[in-house]
Amino acid sequence: MDSIPYLIITLIICLAGLVGTVLVGMKPDDKNYSKDTKSRLIILSIIYVVTFVPALIGTIVYFFFV
Repeated sequence: MDSIPYLIITLIICLAGLVGTVLVGMKPDDKNYSKDTKSRLIILSIIYVVTFVPALIGTIVYFFFV
């Protein structure tokens, strides 16, 4: 059974989570929200990049070169 469809579904879910997180951070209801959480949004974005990019590279290497 080919696992590429599962990888594509996982990629779509991860990207949807990232987009959802950023959209929630950009449209707050509280007036002071952006001032209080700007650094938190930056840290969260860094966490996504630091975990998602190596996971994607590792998955590609595993499935195509191993």
